[in-house]
Amino acid sequence: MTDCQTRCVGDNASGTGLPLDLPTGSGFWAIQPSLTWLFPSDPAVFFGSVSYLYNIKRDNVERQVLNGAMEPLGTVKPGAVAGFNFGMGLALNDKASLSLGYDHQSIARTKQNGVAVPGSVRTQLGTLLMGFSYRLTQKRTLNVTVGAGLTRDTPDVSLSVRLPTSF
Repeated sequence: MTDCQTRCVGDNASGTGLPLDLPTGSGFWAIQPSLTWLFPSDPAVFFGSVSYLYNIKRDNVERQVLNGAMEPLGTVKPGAVAGFNFGMGLALNDKASLSLGYDHQSIARTKQNGVAVPGSVRTQLGTLLMGFSYRLTQKRTLNVTVGAGLTRDTPDVSLSVRLPTSF
């Protein structure tokens, strides 16, 4: 549901069109092939990957506005995403390692009924990443990553803490 009363697009728009709740996905099927490479050079490992995300268009898309009415949007095709990353992991000892990398994604414009959506632009997302990993047990590792946004549309700072577990 969006913040619009009756319409989110056109001359009689009554809101911004922004959602009132966070979505649990994009609502579109997608296919994403990728290619990853690793080059071990003790005590470092160099890595990189390239990927391409193809979003599949949907016909008869609607969105619900505040009064419960459904607003037709027609055929919507989110822009494809081309991405790459590269970096280096450095082993400090048998349990701890540091990593430094760069991640970049280029997101194409969204199209509605075959025409680029007004205000939709190609978006560049670049993030410098620094991480630390520590193996707590044979089956658990603590990973902490801090990201610094290098482009306008990327968050200035991001923090990720993960505790992967093997069974």
